[in-house]
Amino acid sequence: MNKHLQRLRQSSEKMPNYREVLDLAEKILAQKGRAKKQMSFLPLALDPIKAKIQMEEGFPYVRPDEIPLDIGETQEYFDTLLGILKEQSPEKYAALKKTSEGHGFGFNQFLKRLLKNQLTEGHFGEDWGKEGSLLFFFLVQSLKPTFEFHAAGWRKRQKEISFPHGFCPFCGGFPAMGEIRDEGRRVLHCPLCATEWDYPRMKCPYCQNENQEKLTYFEVEGEAGCRVDICYYCRHYLKTVDVREKEGALDWEVEDYLTLHLDHLAQEEGYNRPEGLFVSCE
Repeated sequence: MNKHLQRLRQSSEKMPNYREVLDLAEKILAQKGRAKKQMSFLPLALDPIKAKIQMEEGFPYVRPDEIPLDIGETQEYFDTLLGILKEQSPEKYAALKKTSEGHGFGFNQFLKRLLKNQLTEGHFGEDWGKEGSLLFFFLVQSLKPTFEFHAAGWRKRQKEISFPHGFCPFCGGFPAMGEIRDEGRRVLHCPLCATEWDYPRMKCPYCQNENQEKLTYFEVEGEAGCRVDICYYCRHYLKTVDVREKEGALDWEVEDYLTLHLDHLAQEEGYNRPEGLFVSCE
């Protein structure tokens, strides 16, 4: 087990309210690592000239539905993740299965809608309740091995990534976490493909607001290095970790799980993440 998953396990023991979620997260992240070694990914054309032009014009390299995806392998991975849920929480799995069958859930159909940015957690949650939100979570997780594989190959072909927008330069995903690094740089992380890129600290990545009076943040006492950036204009928030106050390298995905309480605090105050996963490229 790598040190990041070890940290997740250790934190689970210290955070009883989140133990079930963190235990599930640990198993999902471990499975993702195995899947990335086992899956046979379809090829993606990598063109540095196209990448430069796309970034200069303010577009991601590819739309989500353009990323080569083996539906069979992706569904198999999705089923594996549901198997993890079944093993850990048979009751939740049974409720999820009953809800999905009752609403005519079809993996292929819903995955295509997700990739076309036509499906959000809000849609699932409103129509299907908490099981809908959980199903949306597993759909998103099923994409990660493929997205991360192709994005890693794309990044190797880029000498540098200069992209002044608040969405991922590879797939157009909105950021899930931010980091403050040396010299005060802010780096954003894509939750789908793990691409990272620099973005101004005093600018909202979601609505591009730069009015300092409409941007602020809050922290939780005793949690040095963790904060939530909020924008009064669009009412969105971004969890941010100041790595200068942390020891050693961090795994952004692990940090996302370990700061779930910050999501709850932000949402209680009326702030949310963007409705869609990706920026619209229409």
